[in-house]
Amino acid sequence: MIANSYRFFAVATTALSLITIGYSAVFRADADKPESFKLVSIFPSETRAAVTFDGSILASPLLDTSQGRPLLIVAASNGIIAVQDADTGALEWQIAVPVPDGQQAELASTPALVGDKLVVLYQCLEQGRRTKHRIAVIDLTRRQVHKNFPVLTLSAEQPAADGVATVKFNPPTAYSHAAVKHAMKPGAELGYVYASFGNAGDEQPFHGWIFEIDMDAWQQQGVKPAVSSVLVTTPEDKCPTTTGYGGTTEMICGGGVWTPAGPQIYQAGDDFELLAPTGNGQVDLARRDYANAVMRLKPGLQFDPGCDARLCANFNPGNPSADCIASCKNLFIPRLPDNNAPLRPHGGECDDKTFWECLARMDYDLGANAPIKVKLENGSSVLVQPGKEGGVYLIDADHLGTQYDRLQIVDLCGAADDGCALVWRGMIVTQPVMAYIDRTPVVVIATFVSDKTHPAGLVALKIVIENGRPQFKRLWQFPDPKSPEAVRTFRSHPSLPVIASPGKKGEPYVWVVDIEPRGVIYGVRLKDGARAAKGFMQGAGRPLSAPVIHDNKIYIASNEPGTNKSMMEAYRIELAD
Repeated sequence: MIANSYRFFAVATTALSLITIGYSAVFRADADKPESFKLVSIFPSETRAAVTFDGSILASPLLDTSQGRPLLIVAASNGIIAVQDADTGALEWQIAVPVPDGQQAELASTPALVGDKLVVLYQCLEQGRRTKHRIAVIDLTRRQVHKNFPVLTLSAEQPAADGVATVKFNPPTAYSHAAVKHAMKPGAELGYVYASFGNAGDEQPFHGWIFEIDMDAWQQQGVKPAVSSVLVTTPEDKCPTTTGYGGTTEMICGGGVWTPAGPQIYQAGDDFELLAPTGNGQVDLARRDYANAVMRLKPGLQFDPGCDARLCANFNPGNPSADCIASCKNLFIPRLPDNNAPLRPHGGECDDKTFWECLARMDYDLGANAPIKVKLENGSSVLVQPGKEGGVYLIDADHLGTQYDRLQIVDLCGAADDGCALVWRGMIVTQPVMAYIDRTPVVVIATFVSDKTHPAGLVALKIVIENGRPQFKRLWQFPDPKSPEAVRTFRSHPSLPVIASPGKKGEPYVWVVDIEPRGVIYGVRLKDGARAAKGFMQGAGRPLSAPVIHDNKIYIASNEPGTNKSMMEAYRIELAD
């Protein structure tokens, strides 16, 4: 869970002029030279002023091609949906999401594109307090709120774990940060969208909620049948905190679904599945608490953990049985392999705690990150799931209880003479990206450390099969962990990484924005970590936002220096001379 949503988005900025630089320095002496790229500003520029928005752009930008040409869709935090020309940055049109009189909109979730329809999830605030959570559909062709989809206000009530009480969806302690996701089923015209919730602070009670919205029923019958299913991850009607640390650092309730990338949807024949990583709290099978885990859900948000009842009898949330959690087909519970050292932050907070208790105490919730599914050369599939504590898990995609490997890829923040600036941040909040090098899958994870001691940045891992078992093998780290740059850069949340191949060779490169506080764009060759591009942005960039790359252009949400405004920045990726 986000300890405080706005701590993620607060970025100090200063007025800085635009500079673009192309680099061709290789990362390893034995690597062949990569192509070198320069980043040429498209907008804003000396001749093209920025289209600015009040507040931040918390959602990732989207590329819309439904109108016959590329358009950027920007969802600003104040509820303005803007459409910009992707070639010039010119504002084509904009619309405000509808809110009740006297209230303001707050928008953090990346909307979903469904053809020429934009499905937008947002919250309504009155005097700073969330009062409602709404979903609206924007007609991108007619440039208006869609007349066939009346605005939907979300509400829910589910049976509590004790079978007596109920758990109600509570607007003030629910926050929509995860991307809205779309899925299709045979026979459906528009399919389903999924809206997810966690919380934006420590205040209890909060839970993880997912709403399944049937777009066809919504369009044909209105709001009443639109919500086809609802899931609550921790069905507890009472959420008392006892330690004084706050709700995000205790093993109670929680289970927020808040990772910026949102639940992941994978097609399985004519069906599909959702992989939903959950945040702070506990796993307690007897009480149907599924926090700090990954849940595999079927359409209708159906969930059966598939755990062996005999092995899981007398389940202990603070120290669950290894045999029990390995038996669960549709529930992944993280754990340390025997060859991993215990988590021991420098402050001693976990010296007397189990791994699961330490995850809770340090706010190292698994739900900070989204998984990615990877098909191996032998035809089997695995999931790669990063953890906020700096580890990466390799999981059997068919049987989530099978954990093949875990690798700690970044050290815990803080040292004896260099305390961690913000412990709650963790070290990884992202979704991996992947591509194949000579048929071997390579995944890249963006890391960061809020101290001055430990290196961070992009970490690439190969997935290999040894003795019939998938395993991680370190491939490279950028910047070189032995370089001074590695402890100066990536000190806070970077953007989400993306992969694109802009050069003549067709090689894949990883693109990411570091926030220093001036945004710095890096292009890094996938096969060896060689740096091929570095460019300074006009603004600060946007933590946890995914850049869009299209037609050798990169589009990035950014905070405008010295103001409380935001904008989109665009650069052409060109081969350097």
